[in-house]
Amino acid sequence: MTFAADLPLPVTPGAIIVSEDFSSVDATAKWRCGAGRWAVTEGVLKGTEMSENKHPAGLALQREYHDAIIHFRFKFAGGRHMNLLLRNKFGNLCRVKISPTDLTIQKDRPNAPKDSPEKSAVLDKAVLKLKQGEWYAVTAIVHGAEFAVEIKGEAMVKGRHPLIDVDKTEIEFLASGDAVLFDDLTAFSISAR
Repeated sequence: MTFAADLPLPVTPGAIIVSEDFSSVDATAKWRCGAGRWAVTEGVLKGTEMSENKHPAGLALQREYHDAIIHFRFKFAGGRHMNLLLRNKFGNLCRVKISPTDLTIQKDRPNAPKDSPEKSAVLDKAVLKLKQGEWYAVTAIVHGAEFAVEIKGEAMVKGRHPLIDVDKTEIEFLASGDAVLFDDLTAFSISAR
């Protein structure tokens, strides 16, 4: 399968890391549930932040990979923002942050103190005008030190940081607010050039 022309970076998909359409109510049985409430209903994954957690709802899938192409769809259904978080064995590595008004990619620094000025670094940012109740398709690529994300028909951001060029161990969704819906998650490793 080659669709490099449709991707925000010129890469070729390799082996499938995960393919989940959330058609089964137990689709997330092997995922690690953090804060919030998560449910699979009517063929979609729904994440809802719980105010008592004081943290966005989080749900992570453990998979070992280095570089990846990650496709999914999401919809704000009362939610304020969502994140696609890539983690390694030390913690948060890099993320995609999407709100109705902006798209940000950033590098995180695993295990850095919260007050550290090096905790995270914004790699790129774009203005958005997303609507509640509409589905949006996202493609995120992490390849070596490069990180690129496209929301189809809306915006594309690209950045690079040498500290993201490491083995990764999790793909995690975060949902903030009443509800964010997710569907059609597919992740591929990247074939050698």
